[in-house]
Amino acid sequence: MNTELPPAAPELLPIVELPGVFADALLRDERGGLLFCSLWGRDTAIQELLARLSVPVEEGGLRSLHVEGPQGTETVHFDRMPTTDKLSGRLPPKNLFGNLVQLWLYDRLAVEPDRANRRALLLQRNATHGEAALWHLVRSVTHLPLLDHWNEVVLDVFRQNDWIRPLRGIQVDAVFVDLGSDAVEVEISRLVREGRLTLDTDQPASLRQAA
Repeated sequence: MNTELPPAAPELLPIVELPGVFADALLRDERGGLLFCSLWGRDTAIQELLARLSVPVEEGGLRSLHVEGPQGTETVHFDRMPTTDKLSGRLPPKNLFGNLVQLWLYDRLAVEPDRANRRALLLQRNATHGEAALWHLVRSVTHLPLLDHWNEVVLDVFRQNDWIRPLRGIQVDAVFVDLGSDAVEVEISRLVREGRLTLDTDQPASLRQAA
């Protein structure tokens, strides 16, 4: 008999500025800027939100929202609208809640890395993504020819330098990858010179994991 309980449904969090619109997932950068949010509301309320995000503040536009989160009010800033995409879907017409729409607003980095600036965002569900997905993203962003058996050493060093850093949100987490610094190439060259990165796939673990 399976006694494992099903996962709890995400809590719907009210939006202060838009009565009737709720968030069930939210992710921001270190400055509070929007990276991802999932919103629910009736069609008219969602259309009002989209309209207010597209007009100047002096005309009633919005450049930030306040979400009543489990730890208090969370402010999310819409300061990168040119790089923000949207996707929406509707519940079937015959449902208990009426004309309900789900809207996703997300930074384009979540679906398409910025290879020119070597930046990317890996969305996660409660930090459940493995290292393989992160390593694949790092290799796709960097201009350096990284070998697969370097992954442990390289990811550790990138984390130490904050070129890879975790972001915690509500019902969604992420890893932000920023390899635009010239120091990235300098660091990889140093690891090669020290023998911590070699062509040998069977290099000793003591070399791969040396401090």
